Amino acid sequence: MRVTIFLMLSVFALTCCAPAIRTTTFQKLSPKPADAPIKVYRFKTPQCDFVEIGIINSRQRNKFISMDEVMNSLIVEARKMGGDAIIGLNETNPIYDVDQYGIDRDPVLSGTVIRFTDPNCMY
Repeated sequence: MRVTIFLMLSVFALTCCAPAIRTTTFQKLSPKPADAPIKVYRFKTPQCDFVEIGIINSRQRNKFISMDEVMNSLIVEARKMGGDAIIGLNETNPIYDVDQYGIDRDPVLSGTVIRFTDPNCMY
């Protein structure tokens, strides 16, 4: 019984202390290696030709999760999608809940995952 409760609390703690990630994939590609570099563009667009793979966003579910962890989760997921970069990085603070304690706003980072069409041109 104690082991079951401990395992349930452990799973709960792990899932609550990680960013919430959502993806929409336009095309299925093989993933990149875990150490592959992922460039991030906020206002600029890469000069090299690319194809859009999908949309990605990650939400800071609580204050124990840093925004660096949220950004890192985007990069990890972009690799899994087979991307080379994330363009149009944007931060929003949508309302997720309103109750007697006030308004619950969780910061969200989002962008478009891309893959460069020429492996020799990646900027």
